Amino acid sequence: MAETLWSAPASTVASVDTGQLSPALGDLLGTFIPRGSHCLQVGETTGITLREWLAGHDCSHVDIPASRATGLPFQDGSFDAALLLGVIDQLGELRPAAGELRRVLKAGGVLLVTATNVSYWRHRLDRATRPNEPQPEGISPGSLRRLLLESGFNLVGVEGQDGAFIRDLPLAGRLSRRHSSGPYRVAERWFPWLLGSNVGAFAIRA
Repeated sequence: MAETLWSAPASTVASVDTGQLSPALGDLLGTFIPRGSHCLQVGETTGITLREWLAGHDCSHVDIPASRATGLPFQDGSFDAALLLGVIDQLGELRPAAGELRRVLKAGGVLLVTATNVSYWRHRLDRATRPNEPQPEGISPGSLRRLLLESGFNLVGVEGQDGAFIRDLPLAGRLSRRHSSGPYRVAERWFPWLLGSNVGAFAIRA
């Protein structure tokens, strides 16, 4: 059964831009991608910062279009890590893709996922006030956790990322383009469903 996605208005989605790593994404990579890892990058990467991060940590990587994620042309256990960053809207079906990503990971390998958090307070506000605007897709922290666990990953962690209060207030956001404060980022980890503009997750294959 395909995971249900909700869509957030394009004008307010703080999608992950691999051309400029957010502090939260940088922390996720630094925590779970060991130096020298062989990584699978799923989906288009338009920027160079992620590639620079991988190169700076002696990581090799293979890029593959998100459209091929449900049938990856790799043997079991081919990669130390898989990166699915901000591209779940490009996947045909989430559950088969998650199963394939688990298959090509080595034992102890990690899948990192980021996506628009549809439960974020600002996204909820926009859904109520701008229901007819063009909308990209996203997923809730709870749905992402269940998807990864049901796909056979043994250890899964989910957190909120890249949210803010003043920045994402209507009108006031024009005055602030900075990342969220340290205390706000701590709060995101306690209330990811409400405070994270994006959701970030790690999933480890035993």
